[in-house]
Amino acid sequence: MDIYDIERYEKVHVWVGTNFSPEPVYLKYFELDYSVDMDDPAYKVCEFCQDLGIKWYDEDFIGIIPRKTQEVSLDEILKESSVDSSELLDVKAECIRLGITKANAIFWYSDGGVVVPRPFKTSYNGLAYIGLFEGN
Repeated sequence: MDIYDIERYEKVHVWVGTNFSPEPVYLKYFELDYSVDMDDPAYKVCEFCQDLGIKWYDEDFIGIIPRKTQEVSLDEILKESSVDSSELLDVKAECIRLGITKANAIFWYSDGGVVVPRPFKTSYNGLAYIGLFEGN
């Protein structure tokens, strides 16, 4: 049985942006390889993992929210995040600082010790890394 540091999972990393690629292409970015063992040389590290410099992530701790068909206001997209409501203004301010005023996609990952390498990439499947915030 795994033992988790619950406090680390109370924070969430958030990505926001726009991606209009076909749904299978969008979701392939997160697709883990279950065809072989992780130690097998044929194991394919998913693009999300590559962007974070890890081999695997726990699918129980990610929220890949269905994308909107068109861009919507930040207020609308942020409603679907797992960020505590007390921090939504900070998330919105960081989006605006990064030039994001509308978006159609958001995903989050519970911290759990995941480190997003700096400098941050400009694109994670079309979305920008916004930061680490209190979860709800």
